[in-house]
Amino acid sequence: MNRRLFVIAWMGLLVACGRDPAVSPAAPETTAQNDAQVIAQWDVLMPAQDVFQRPPPQIGVARGNGMQGIGGLIDDSGAGSAPGAVIDHSSPVRAKQFGSSAVVDAVDGRPVRLQGYLVPLGGDDAGRVTEGLFVAFYGACIHVPPPPPNQVIHVRLAQPIAPGALWDAYRLTGTLRVQRFDAEIASASYEVGNAEMAVIAAP
Repeated sequence: MNRRLFVIAWMGLLVACGRDPAVSPAAPETTAQNDAQVIAQWDVLMPAQDVFQRPPPQIGVARGNGMQGIGGLIDDSGAGSAPGAVIDHSSPVRAKQFGSSAVVDAVDGRPVRLQGYLVPLGGDDAGRVTEGLFVAFYGACIHVPPPPPNQVIHVRLAQPIAPGALWDAYRLTGTLRVQRFDAEIASASYEVGNAEMAVIAAP
């Protein structure tokens, strides 16, 4: 199955937009593997002096257009929904990715054990996922901006997996590489090839 068809099929599932995830990634496990070499926290992938390419969306921040108070999703252009109002999902325009592409070179080649969400990009003829973008949080909607590129990991799975629900949380293990990847839906600053992915069971 080619990437375009796979992404189109994935976007068809976006009717779940706005649904809360069934499982939120838990705090990193405290195991013997979780030493200084294993990357188990997303913020390790962001340089200390990170500079955003554009501001992240703000919740409940006045922009001089009357939209203030808790509940208003407002981007850096001042557009957005008024507090308490339903976000308009009728537009086909995808929210722009925000944040920085800056990488931490020291993480290149280190083992990774992260929890997050998988956005499928490609699959095999049986409909199983072979490739995707791994992210720390998931908005389940094209109108919620993707995370910064340095908080997105392009993954190529060692073994294809059956596609799960969009709000399923996963554990990613493998070897991290500093490698730029660009897709229609978002860019990634890192990659894990031969990745292993497992669904995190609900508590």
